[in-house]
Amino acid sequence: MDVCATPRSDQETKVTLVFEHVDQDLKTYLEKAPAPGLAPDRIKDLMRQLLCGLAFLHSNRVMHRDLKPENILVTSQGQVKLADFGLARIYSCHMALTPVVVTLWYRPPEVLLQSSYATPVDIWSTGCIFAEMFKRKPLFCGESEMDQLGKIFEVIGLPPEEEWPTDVTLSRKNFPPVMARPITDFVPEINEQGAQLLLKMLTFDPLKRISALNALEHEYFRDETTSTQTKS
Repeated sequence: MDVCATPRSDQETKVTLVFEHVDQDLKTYLEKAPAPGLAPDRIKDLMRQLLCGLAFLHSNRVMHRDLKPENILVTSQGQVKLADFGLARIYSCHMALTPVVVTLWYRPPEVLLQSSYATPVDIWSTGCIFAEMFKRKPLFCGESEMDQLGKIFEVIGLPPEEEWPTDVTLSRKNFPPVMARPITDFVPEINEQGAQLLLKMLTFDPLKRISALNALEHEYFRDETTSTQTKS
C-alpha cells in the first residue's frame, strides 16, 4: 500500500491510500465456494488474518467502523486485505463520533442504540462475518435499527438492566424478555471452540467484548498451532 499526500490548502491535506488490485472481496469469495461452503480450516485461517489486521489497527487506535464482507478483500493466494477506510477514525475518548456508521446487518448494539462506542464496534462486525463464513448468509438481517436489535436479542437474549447503556433514549422495556439460545442453533456448522469465540465477539456490553489480540489467543486457534508443531 502507498500513501499519497496532496496539499489542498495551508490547513488541509488530502490523503489517498493506493492499494494493490484484488479482484474479489469476501462476499464474492464465499459465493464462489462450492457447496457445502468453505472448509473449517480455511475459515480459521481467514479469521486469524482478519483479527491480525484488526489488532494492528486497534493498537494504533484506529477504528475501521465499516467491516463487512464487501470491505474485506481476499487475494488469489488467500491473503486477507482490509479495505475501504472511508469511515475509519483514530479513536480518542474526547472526540464526538457519528452514530451513522457500520452497515446495518453488521452494526453493534451500542451503535444501534446511539450510545458511545470505540474499537469494540469492529469486533462485533467481525463476529457477524465469522458466522457468515459458515452460514454463507448474514446472521442478523434487520430491516430497520429496531428490527436489527430485535434479531440480535433473539440470538444473544435481552441483556440485563444493569448492562443497558444509560446514555440512550430507547428503553429496554421496548423489547420482549427473550432468553439467549445456543449459538449453534443459528450456526450449526461451527465447532465448540469457534462457538465460544463467536459468543465473546457477540457480547452485548462492549467493555466485556473480547479484543482482537485476545481473540487471537483463544482456544479456537490453539489447536491449529498444536497440530502444526506435531506435523513438524
